[in-house]
Amino acid sequence: MQVPCSIARTSVVLTLLASQAFATDTTPPQFLTTPILHPAPVRAAPLTATITYTTDEPAQAELGFRTAEKTWSVIAESGYSTVHTTMVLGMHPLTQHEIRLRVRDVAGNVAEYPVRFHYTTPPLPSGFPPLSVTVSNPSGMEAGLTLVPARFSSSMSPASGTFIILLDAEGQVVWYYSTRAGLRDASRLRNGNILCLNTSRDAFEIDPLGNIVQRWWASNLGTAGAPAGSTLVAVDTLHHELSQLPLGETADFIGLSSSYRSYPNYPNNEVDPTITIPVGHVAGDVIVEFRRDGSIVRSFDVIDALDPYRICYNSLAPIYTGFYPTSVTDWGHSNAVMVDPSDDTWIVSLRNQETIVKIRRADHSVVWIHSTPERWVAPWSNLLLQPIGQPFEWHFHQHWPQLDANGRLSVFDNGNYRVVPPAPATPSSQWHSRGVAYEIDPVARTTRQVWSFEGIAPFLSGSLGGCLPQAVTGNYLLTEGNMPAPMNHSFSRVQEVTGTMPGSLQFEVYVNDPTGPAPSPWNWNVYRARRVSSVYPNL
Repeated sequence: MQVPCSIARTSVVLTLLASQAFATDTTPPQFLTTPILHPAPVRAAPLTATITYTTDEPAQAELGFRTAEKTWSVIAESGYSTVHTTMVLGMHPLTQHEIRLRVRDVAGNVAEYPVRFHYTTPPLPSGFPPLSVTVSNPSGMEAGLTLVPARFSSSMSPASGTFIILLDAEGQVVWYYSTRAGLRDASRLRNGNILCLNTSRDAFEIDPLGNIVQRWWASNLGTAGAPAGSTLVAVDTLHHELSQLPLGETADFIGLSSSYRSYPNYPNNEVDPTITIPVGHVAGDVIVEFRRDGSIVRSFDVIDALDPYRICYNSLAPIYTGFYPTSVTDWGHSNAVMVDPSDDTWIVSLRNQETIVKIRRADHSVVWIHSTPERWVAPWSNLLLQPIGQPFEWHFHQHWPQLDANGRLSVFDNGNYRVVPPAPATPSSQWHSRGVAYEIDPVARTTRQVWSFEGIAPFLSGSLGGCLPQAVTGNYLLTEGNMPAPMNHSFSRVQEVTGTMPGSLQFEVYVNDPTGPAPSPWNWNVYRARRVSSVYPNL
């Protein structure tokens, strides 16, 4: 559209006037009130503080930090204001920090508060997860902080909880939030807050200071137990996946819910599906997209796109006890869903079907099925992608498919069973996990394995996990979230690996290293680790 000349001339004049005003403004902002540093306002996020003050004109805060080991500075506010509550973030535990405060106006004039703040942070609590950093090569890593939601539990105690932790490139703790809730997942939103998936009914958002900003509650099965003020979402549950949709979407969030279905003459044996019961009660997995106010934009039950009678190992496991009138079988166990904006589709991982499927959002038709071919019948067998090239290995009981910048599909291949019945279930000693990436040709309907990493030594994470592609380096961030250890004390590991073959380890941190001198008596699990840009929401 052509802009009218009069409007264009007016715009140029206003720009020149503004530039001239900035050019003649050489007066720095003034502190109208004495800046005061306040310790962590929320007990759950103790490595934080705030500084409150006012300025005589809109200004933006810049903080400089000095410790015995290092110095750094940040722009601590996203905009310009006269009333400031500047967040002090990114501090190390049990460390004295010297903090410098500067404010900068729109014209670029800077004023520095003449007094330095000195703030000593508290130590990590005794129950903090034992972290062991074994590899750290910052020059080869994707920039940013590593977000690690470490969940603890025990078969001997009802206690549980989660520490959401941010680690710098050296693996040092620079922020954490603690809760007694056994969180399923935690992810950073575009506004800098963290979205936490709690129970199968509850989710909440916290800001960097640890304040709960909003809660959501799956309300179809009732509101008993819903925290006060929760935003109700008309779904049965919220499980495994809750994440922010890309910009431009009508809805704000995408997640997974559940449904309760009944099918006649349903298989009652994983190995021999001809052994049936008159009625099978089955859990379906519902993709749901909803707005921040809880209103649902679209939803779809994945079981309606696939074969509800296809049974693999664990497809008959009981699930959702207490939610529905009877125990229902875990046909699919969907654990992740994402939107592919390139063709307006969903990509869904069904753990108990050994399957990743692409579904059109518009008409719910299946685009392709990425799966080992056993037990697929027409018409679904016609939608299977054909493997090409060597080496090639299918994923089993996988988690968290993702697309990289080149459209390659990466996934954490947990590796349970590595067969489909009626092939006999292999012992767990023969299972192995890995990160893997595939190149899919949707026209030729083929898939090629282009990268995999099975560790320096074979390993197994029988559940949880991720293989997250990194945009700049092409590395992969692996989460091995449930690795077995003696006495049922599971541990976790987060690794960053180059996208080359063979992969080169750039970063590695253990949560509860079983080889350490004093491993924790708790199970420590990490659902998904992520790389985030900063602890500050504006960075």
